[in-house]
Amino acid sequence: MFTDSSFAEPYKSWAQLASNLGSLAAVVAAAIWFFTTSKFRRRVQFDLDCKIYEVADVPKVKITEIQLCFENKGLVDHRIRELTVSIHALLPERPLETKAETGELQFPRVLLDETNIVPLDYGYYFIRPGVRQVITHITPIDAGVSLIRITAGFKYGRIFSYPHTVRRVFSTRVSLGG
Repeated sequence: MFTDSSFAEPYKSWAQLASNLGSLAAVVAAAIWFFTTSKFRRRVQFDLDCKIYEVADVPKVKITEIQLCFENKGLVDHRIRELTVSIHALLPERPLETKAETGELQFPRVLLDETNIVPLDYGYYFIRPGVRQVITHITPIDAGVSLIRITAGFKYGRIFSYPHTVRRVFSTRVSLGG
C-alpha cells in the first residue's frame, strides 16, 4: 500500500489541469450560446401599408403613399442599405390569371419596377433597438387601376443574406378619410 503523497502529486496536477480546461470550455460554450441566441441577432418586424390620394387637377393619376413599417425587436442597431419596393396591377378587361402551382393571383402590369428607395447620399436607413420606424415612399400610379399589389423587401446583411419581404394588396379607391 502506498501512503507516500509524492506518488499522487503528478496526478493532482493533471487533474487540476483537466478541471481548469473543463471550466474554460464551459465558459467558452456559454459565451457562444449567449452571443448566438436570437436576442443578439438582428430581429426586425416588417410590414407595409398604403394610402391612396386623388389629385384634383390630374384625373388620370392617383398618388400612393407606401408606408414601410419597421420595429427593431432585437438588441442591436439595424442598418438597411437596400430597401426595395415594387407595385403591380391587374390587366384591365382580362380574365384573372393565377399561378398553376399555388393558385396565387397574378398582377402582371408593372406600375413600379423593383426599385431601391434608399437615397444614395444616405447610404442606409437605421433602426435602433426597441424603436418602431415608418419609412415612406410616394409615387404616382395610373388612376384606372382598381387593385394594386405592393412588394417590399430588405436584406439583413450584405453577403449571403436572404431577403425579408412583405407583400400586400390594396384597393385604389380613395376613402373619405384620405
